[in-house]
Amino acid sequence: MKTKLLSVPDWGKVLNEIGFADAPSQNDIEARIVKELTRGKVTFEDAGSEPIEKGFRVAIRTQSTLPKFNREKTTLTVGAGLYDPTVEERLVGMRAGESAEVAVKGEAVCLTVLKAERKHIPELTDEMAVELGIEGVDSLAAYRAFVAGKIRTAYASELGKKVLEKLVEHAEFSAICEEDITQVIDLEYAALNARFGLDKLSPEEWVRDFGKIELKEYYEQIYPDVAMIFGTTGKESFYGSRKENAISAIKNSLVLQGILGSETDPTIEPKAISKLMEAFADQLINTVFGG
Repeated sequence: MKTKLLSVPDWGKVLNEIGFADAPSQNDIEARIVKELTRGKVTFEDAGSEPIEKGFRVAIRTQSTLPKFNREKTTLTVGAGLYDPTVEERLVGMRAGESAEVAVKGEAVCLTVLKAERKHIPELTDEMAVELGIEGVDSLAAYRAFVAGKIRTAYASELGKKVLEKLVEHAEFSAICEEDITQVIDLEYAALNARFGLDKLSPEEWVRDFGKIELKEYYEQIYPDVAMIFGTTGKESFYGSRKENAISAIKNSLVLQGILGSETDPTIEPKAISKLMEAFADQLINTVFGG
């Protein structure tokens, strides 16, 4: 690239300013693992005289002038937020056979717990993990590593976008070179044209597969061949529409190159930004979660 990065803030300081207190914890990851592996396998068992907790399934009788709350039996999961938050909150701590009264929309609702059942989550096994059919996952330990990697990568990717946005906002660049802009768009155009151009498809096939009215405005900008079908400016229109994105790609890549010490260049390498962002996400994973 001919465009140069002149200065950029310290990315570590920017990261600390944004913060990552909301990063998924090991407990968050384990909760996701349990949820996925026990989907459709959770059962309920009688809670006896145990106090009700969130997640319990209860059957209640309600009496009120409000039709919804004047029922002989209603079954709900406490804390799911699918019934009424006031009633669900009041149920916590109650036991089967107990009654209470709450106010809903200014009206009294008398409720009696007919039955309370605790959720029974089966023990996690290697077989549960293998059942999912995920390539490379042949044990519970492998599935834990898979989920942890997936969750942390997703978090780091979003965090990386926030950090990069701040860095680019305060970075200084030389004048953005028009040749760089053209080369970035050239790569995008070439990939699209190679896939969808009329040298690969007949006009009839193109219209059949891609000439949908909802896609017309987008696709007709992309290829000079398509201009003959739709009577548009084709390639020139596409270049004009992608200029701002190309400038953004150039700035983003220059900042990421500086952070990563990489030579991945969006003017000569397709999907350069994606590769740089993935590498930055990996670095953030090590920083936030430890290597």
